[in-house]
Amino acid sequence: MKGRLELNMHTIKKTVTSALLFSLLLGSAGVVSVDASQTTQMTKQNTTQSVTAPTTVTQSTYVKSYVNINDNWKFAKSGQNASTVSLPHTWNAEDGYGASANYSRGLGTYEKTIDVSKYQDKNVLIKFDGSNIKTTLYVDNMQISEPHIGGYDAFVYDITEQVKGKSSVTLKVEVSNEDIGVAPLYADFTFYGGIYRDVNLIIADAVYISAEDYGSKGVYITPKVTGEITKSGEYKIADATLDVKTSVSFKGTETKPVKVRAIVRNVDGFEVSRNESDPVTRNTVTNTVYMTAVSNPKFSLHDVKLWDGIQNGVNKSYLYTVETQVLGGTDYLTILDKQTQSIGFRKYSVDASQGFILNDQNYPLRGVDIHQDRKGYGNAVPDAIRAEDFDLIKEIGANALRVAHYPHSQFVYDQSDKNGLVVWAEIPFISFMSSTTSFADNIENQLIEMIKQNYNHPSIVTWGLENEFGGLGYGYFLGGNMSQDVQYAKATELMKRLATKAKQLDPNRPTTHAIQGHSTTMVKNLAWNDNAGIDTVAFNDYFGWYYNKVQDLAKDLDDFHAKYPQLAMGISEYGGGANPYQHDDIDESFINQWNSASSRGPWQPEEFQNYLHENDWRIISERPWLWGTFVWSMFDFGVAGKNEASTPGINTKGLVTSDRQIKKDAFYFYKAQWNKTEKFAYITSRRYTARESDTIQVKAYSNMPAVTLTVNGKSYGQGTKQQSGVFVWDNVRIDTTGNDVKVTGLDNDGKLTQVMDSVTAWTVKGSEAQYTLNNSAVAATGFGHTTTVSVTKGSALRLENPTLAVVGTLADGTKSAWTVKLSNDDTAATDISVGTGVKSIQVFLMDGMVNWADTQFTGIKGNILSIVTE
Repeated sequence: MKGRLELNMHTIKKTVTSALLFSLLLGSAGVVSVDASQTTQMTKQNTTQSVTAPTTVTQSTYVKSYVNINDNWKFAKSGQNASTVSLPHTWNAEDGYGASANYSRGLGTYEKTIDVSKYQDKNVLIKFDGSNIKTTLYVDNMQISEPHIGGYDAFVYDITEQVKGKSSVTLKVEVSNEDIGVAPLYADFTFYGGIYRDVNLIIADAVYISAEDYGSKGVYITPKVTGEITKSGEYKIADATLDVKTSVSFKGTETKPVKVRAIVRNVDGFEVSRNESDPVTRNTVTNTVYMTAVSNPKFSLHDVKLWDGIQNGVNKSYLYTVETQVLGGTDYLTILDKQTQSIGFRKYSVDASQGFILNDQNYPLRGVDIHQDRKGYGNAVPDAIRAEDFDLIKEIGANALRVAHYPHSQFVYDQSDKNGLVVWAEIPFISFMSSTTSFADNIENQLIEMIKQNYNHPSIVTWGLENEFGGLGYGYFLGGNMSQDVQYAKATELMKRLATKAKQLDPNRPTTHAIQGHSTTMVKNLAWNDNAGIDTVAFNDYFGWYYNKVQDLAKDLDDFHAKYPQLAMGISEYGGGANPYQHDDIDESFINQWNSASSRGPWQPEEFQNYLHENDWRIISERPWLWGTFVWSMFDFGVAGKNEASTPGINTKGLVTSDRQIKKDAFYFYKAQWNKTEKFAYITSRRYTARESDTIQVKAYSNMPAVTLTVNGKSYGQGTKQQSGVFVWDNVRIDTTGNDVKVTGLDNDGKLTQVMDSVTAWTVKGSEAQYTLNNSAVAATGFGHTTTVSVTKGSALRLENPTLAVVGTLADGTKSAWTVKLSNDDTAATDISVGTGVKSIQVFLMDGMVNWADTQFTGIKGNILSIVTE
């Protein structure tokens, strides 16, 4: 993008493509797209006052309804016995986090018999909110239309003809997550199979707001801020306009004219304006498709409250609702169908030198990336469980989300609307394309679905078109023997096609893409901002983790900013991994020895993740021209076959573990930077319980002006402020027999507050109780903290039952690590030999219990058994 791109949410042309307005209906049907024309204009007044409706209307006995059918499906994988499941469901909830990349990919079948006796005079549709990747529907063994291809958007089938004259029908849904040559072809996350979001029947009369238009709600609402932005009370206000375009489905032989009415209400439910269209009748275009486009004047609204994100830690995302009604009958006094959805008025721009600007105010987007899965659920996470993610995002104080690397559920975007989170949404176009026409057609179709289904969300400010496309160093195509030049030309052609389609569907939001940083394709892919028409760009930068030193990020950003001064740049990913049960002292030697192989190895101490984020953030905060920066990632997530940090099947770059049970230290680092309302202090390395020395550095994160430290009652005074939110104390003495470490925040007057944190589990290695193993049972009790067991070199340790992460320290001081899955069967128990080259072994108890010979230790996650050779 050159210079500043001004974006008002949203303006839309009066003449738009039929792709935006209409859907291809299954069976005999008609579609009419309608703009609500202005028949009542709100006078200049406070929007908390109501406007009295001029006419009373009645509601038909059957406005379109939704019937959830999530419960009690019979499910079977190919060749396996069936079981009863409820949706959302995936068959990869366990093996999707496994050590093997060969997780279950193939066909799964869902069957359910439903009562349709009440729907004989209705239109019946079925909507899938998400099913991965290829979904085929059968009703009483008759296939309905073509399969839906794509795993992350909603889709709808019309089954009206199949239920007529029947009291019940049997639905059979075949879902396959095997590779069928569509995007994503390759990605660093598990492709979970199954119907993993809700399924609903849609029951409608002869005329209704379309549900068939690429799975959207059939209404496209375009608010636009037009006047000067001022402030009234706690909210910014401005004059605005509003367009409401509605797709109306006519089924059967219905030909009577209808009107479309739109009613705008404020957050308290008071009506502030209403408009109606002229009468619209069904026009026959072909035997099966009927379309009429009506363009009418806009709403004009005064002093609307603006959707203003998060200001100083306070949610200022004011939401209005628009109720869209289809009116018919005598004098149009009957509501045939209606629906309500939230909208927000705001104006934003993306500037190459000033960054992101919201409602005429600089508003740097500082956020996190999220995937949709969770340990124990896979991608089939119920909304009630997923809500915890937004509690954690609110706690950390982020103001933006990149929902990677595919469209997420409506719940995610709804929560972002309500919580003031600015969102980057993107299609699952990752790393590679194929040369087939079907690949290009399908990824364009996924783009259309994403934009139409999410058009009305005020939180979404950009559409992402690709992630690390061609950035892995193997070219742009997966397979084939085309030259790099031919590959790039075809890649550019596809990127131009996607960028053009996005602008046709939504000319008001910018497009963006995530380029793999420090790659051979960076400059070539940056050219797409000119030759393919992409508006902005961001980089996936992992300086200090995969390459170079973290401090090199500063020069890299500055060099690109100087070379492309008119291009708005951001950072789409940055960070590094951490196992919260692995710890080390991060000194110059550790940093210098770290390399790309280390980043994929078994040792990822929590302290190194802290070090990376402290430096990354310092660099980012000094460059306000970065329009958006996003931590990779908020949560650990499943990658079957990955084996790093002694945590098989997990990408460990999250600030919170994949089960949401542990907030890593780096979570609190960002909380200290972004959370403006909840005062706190946090001692880092709290799980680093067995220290190498009795003289250590203590570090705390806090959003308080200053922090003090006491250890075992001894005061170490205020910590040195390393950078914003980071306080350190050097040369702190800890006892070998137990420690009480406490930090306390100071207010602006230097007075102690109730903001404090404490740690009591720190010890010094070699000071714990000693037990001797001479190839016989160990007499030991308790597992509440680190225990050291002296053994004879060459002896074997039998560990049974749980999953353990085992880390060995070799005689030269280097680390090696592996994970052992132990069996309940004594004959299958794993022996870990202590060889002559091993100095010590740490066993991290991840879950369950461990039988140490004949003595049972029951522990919680994070307990560590250190085994030190003599």
